[in-house]
Amino acid sequence: MHKFIGILSALLLVACSSDGDEPAAAACSIEGQKQFVLDSMRAWYFWNELLPAQVDTSQFATPEDLLAFLTTFSPDLTPDDGIDNPVDRFSFINTAAADQAFFGEGKFEGFGFSSRFVAENDLRLTRVFLDSPANRAGLARGQQIVALNGRTIADIEANEGVSALFDLSPLEFTMRPVGGNPDGSDDFTTSITQDIVTIDPVPQARIITDPAGVRPPVGYMELATFISTADLEMDAVFADFRAQGVNDVILDLRYNGGGLVSTSE
Repeated sequence: MHKFIGILSALLLVACSSDGDEPAAAACSIEGQKQFVLDSMRAWYFWNELLPAQVDTSQFATPEDLLAFLTTFSPDLTPDDGIDNPVDRFSFINTAAADQAFFGEGKFEGFGFSSRFVAENDLRLTRVFLDSPANRAGLARGQQIVALNGRTIADIEANEGVSALFDLSPLEFTMRPVGGNPDGSDDFTTSITQDIVTIDPVPQARIITDPAGVRPPVGYMELATFISTADLEMDAVFADFRAQGVNDVILDLRYNGGGLVSTSE
């Protein structure tokens, strides 16, 4: 199993995979998978010391339900506001095949964007991948997600949460452009279907020069994620930096979701 940077708990359900002997039926059962999740969280979770001593896995229908429960024990982002807001919004369960596709080929199935709350019920796009379903539908970084399937973000967050709706496909997005009118007159609605998204791990790289010629050139590179397809791209960028006398580099890791230790090294 790969090690990850920046992902608090990335669990691969590999109990039903086998390199030789057939796995035990119990390991492939839903109960076996839930036990695997609990054991992995106790061993590797960043806040494993905060997990309850006793967990009845039979109370949860799926491994995903169990994981969602366990992540609620991560520290509260806003402990003084009376609202439960656990810091861990990143842990997830993945298959071994999907893991290999993402970290080995830079591919995943989804809408092709990342987002975060900048204020209560104010959900903004932080990244839109080139040639993704979101990109083709006109979504862009900085836009606000006003509604999903006709429901306001406030309503969704008060119930199942936006992550649950992001699992749906197709999904109707109501978007507000950057600088759009608060009255919604600039909003637009589009239906987007998830598809295979290929990540460009190095979206941009350039050399910044001093117009006066006083300061030496500085390299700039944005690294979207630490995946194996980034290796050759980074080699090419740094080779160009060296050829042009660059000694100082700005490495932009904003919104980088983490990835392989081997790539970071």
